[in-house]
Amino acid sequence: MRVFTYFASTLPEAIAQVRAELGPKAVVLSWRSTRGGIEISASAEPGTKPRAKSAVSPPERAKPVLGTTSKQETLAQHFKPEDFLMGAPRPAAADIVPLAPASKPKPAPVSGRGTAALLGRQAAAKPVVQEAAPKPAPAPAKPTTKAAPATQAKPTPALEPPANKPAPSRLALFWTRAGLTREQAMAMALSDHAQLRQALSESLSQKLKFEPIEAAPTRPIVLVGPPGAGKTAAVAKLATRALAVGYEALLISVDSERCGGAEQLRAMADRLGTPFETATTLQDLSRLTKQARQAGQCVFVDAAAASPMQPSDMRSTERLVQEVGLEPILCMPADLRYEDLEDLGLAFAEIGTKRAIATRFDLTKRRASVVFALHKADIALAQISATPFITGGIALASAHRVAALLLEPFDDIKAEDAA
Repeated sequence: MRVFTYFASTLPEAIAQVRAELGPKAVVLSWRSTRGGIEISASAEPGTKPRAKSAVSPPERAKPVLGTTSKQETLAQHFKPEDFLMGAPRPAAADIVPLAPASKPKPAPVSGRGTAALLGRQAAAKPVVQEAAPKPAPAPAKPTTKAAPATQAKPTPALEPPANKPAPSRLALFWTRAGLTREQAMAMALSDHAQLRQALSESLSQKLKFEPIEAAPTRPIVLVGPPGAGKTAAVAKLATRALAVGYEALLISVDSERCGGAEQLRAMADRLGTPFETATTLQDLSRLTKQARQAGQCVFVDAAAASPMQPSDMRSTERLVQEVGLEPILCMPADLRYEDLEDLGLAFAEIGTKRAIATRFDLTKRRASVVFALHKADIALAQISATPFITGGIALASAHRVAALLLEPFDDIKAEDAA
């Protein structure tokens, strides 16, 4: 296939050159507008030789007239789309008649539905209404009852502008930057202290409960929560605190579904030098906790993941807590959406969860959602696990410490607050 390029003032002239020199079986590949006219590319079958240019004389260029069609419309009217894809015979250039200037169309009768059609019909022709002969007025009837005095129409009172919402304070604006909605931020902005950190601390003290876990808890503790919430790391961190104050700790894993869950906790127990056990049934777990309590050991249990989206997992966790007598501590990841955190807190509150550990603070800068979700579920904040590493430890929760963690990602606000 050979490709030829032609140049003319208009598109019909260029197509006429293609037909004249390459024959009716030539295929137009493309065309584009240039500064001086139209450049067109066409192909022909192998062996085709261009004919003499005088075979067909291109039509004279018509002067532009207001209302004429564009080049694309001219091409669409004289040639079908399949002519550019197949070698079908084309009309000769002499057969192409220049288009006459388009006359202004007369307004068509209005049809359709809706208000626009109704107005169009009224504007088109107004019906002539013939006056009917006046009818004789009926005789006035005798009033049987006393007529009520005519009432005057009361003027419509002017609409009062809606009351402006109170402007958010500096504390409320920070709550929105930290992840809360406007309504939630206004509910949490309870302090008017000039220093933002102190205002945060005072608001948290009024809205959130703080109940830290003892270093050596007397009641066996089970860490519960959704997948990836950091339960295994929290168990190891709590055991480290118990060992630091001179108590022995027993780590128990009941996470038999997750691949490598028990092995991960076993490796942490070996590094800490503390005993480790696995329990596959509730009877085994109850026996291990009783033996550990009799030996004076602190018991920390790593439960299988449970989510409100899986009711069967929630029922298994509730049975684990009630039948064995463990205290559930919810691991609440701070990097989830508020709606998911709210569902999580309310679901675990129904199975008896009273305290929580806030985890995964290092993965988000909008850390206020977990605080408001715990407040909504009426769950106390016990500890804060801001890092997945065991050496990072687990900090006791307090209003002052949470305020510092909320301010940590915002360097501009901290600099302004310090000034």
